[in-house]
Amino acid sequence: MSISKVANRYADSFLANAIEKGSIDEITNDVNFILNVINGSDELQRFLASPIIKAELKKSILKEIFAENTSTHTLKFLEFVVDKKREDILIQIFEKFIELKDDYLGIVRLDIKSAFPLSEDLKEILLKKFESIFNKKIEAVFSQEDNLIGGFVVRYRDTVYDASIKHQLEKLKQNLISGSLSLN
Repeated sequence: MSISKVANRYADSFLANAIEKGSIDEITNDVNFILNVINGSDELQRFLASPIIKAELKKSILKEIFAENTSTHTLKFLEFVVDKKREDILIQIFEKFIELKDDYLGIVRLDIKSAFPLSEDLKEILLKKFESIFNKKIEAVFSQEDNLIGGFVVRYRDTVYDASIKHQLEKLKQNLISGSLSLN
């Protein structure tokens, strides 16, 4: 079975359990905290991926790292993942959990990069446009991308909406090269 399918099963089960217990917000905070810690430490990633390190030691270290800042429910899930020898895909499981949770709550997370800082009015217009496209609540992270000439690029999971001038110029170049553009 592919890693993606396995991560999806674990994440789906964890979300169902969080919904049942009425602790989606608490679990989401735990998941985000754990993801930040693991993504910020190459050493911890190697530790989790190592097949040589015994499960009991992994559980002990994870408990020591996360016990103070996460719920017992999340700690039990971490132990469960280690017992099933799936700690090497913990990042994928938690990323999938966030995706599934957003789908459940009707939230779409966008990453919007622009050539210059967008005004609040322009941000609002973009958010309303994407709310109408997705018919869901939008949560966006806005950032500035220096290599854009103008316009913006919106990323949603694996989909990119490229409304940048750089992209438009690239399309124009391709049309000129292929000869499909008539200059009359």
